[in-house]
Amino acid sequence: MEIGNVIKERRVLKGMTQEELAQALSVTPQAVSRWEIGISYPDIAMVPEIVRVLGVSADSLLGCGDFDKKEKPPAAPSATVQDKDRVLNQSQVDSIFDYVPPLKMEQTCIRNNEGEKTVLVVDDSDFMRMMLTDILSKNGHRILQYKSGEECLDRLKDKTGDINADVCILDIKMPGMNGLEVLERIKKDYSDVKVIMLSALCTEEVVKKALELGADGFVAKPFQSDSILERI
Repeated sequence: MEIGNVIKERRVLKGMTQEELAQALSVTPQAVSRWEIGISYPDIAMVPEIVRVLGVSADSLLGCGDFDKKEKPPAAPSATVQDKDRVLNQSQVDSIFDYVPPLKMEQTCIRNNEGEKTVLVVDDSDFMRMMLTDILSKNGHRILQYKSGEECLDRLKDKTGDINADVCILDIKMPGMNGLEVLERIKKDYSDVKVIMLSALCTEEVVKKALELGADGFVAKPFQSDSILERI
């Protein structure tokens, strides 16, 4: 299914007009109309915000997964859910990691002065790896992609390859080894590699476990480009 059809069907499912969707995404209604009829497509940097507003997965939006027309937006968490199961927003995640985002001016300086880094992008979603590669490569970084934690660890273990990883961006929910298991292995065997967790699995329990295992940062999906860039 094309992205325009997914946007239209999800918009209708949520009871939104084109004008309301445009306002939520800070674009013009004409832009939304062009997407839906297939004349143009959203910029890739807008995908995380579209995912958030429409409540659809990035893979479904990009045609990498099945889209159920009857799919309902997830229900709000019950008031009885324990704190450890409460999904955190980025500000709450940052408070656990004692992370303070830099000011915009300082952020620009960080990008300009730190130079190229080799970044391992580990995510089982083809789209997510593509999007991260696009964002990071445009800002001067070298990207190596892996579909699983096992692939990443095998590459780190291979000393014959031309690799000197600086940062690993690591999803949590993946087939085989999950991201927390991979994080633990990296910190045990390759402690000089910085690890940024990137996941929609942002419960307090998971975020605190990532910190305990040595993660250097945690970004919640869906995310803004700057959330990744400033941590790199």
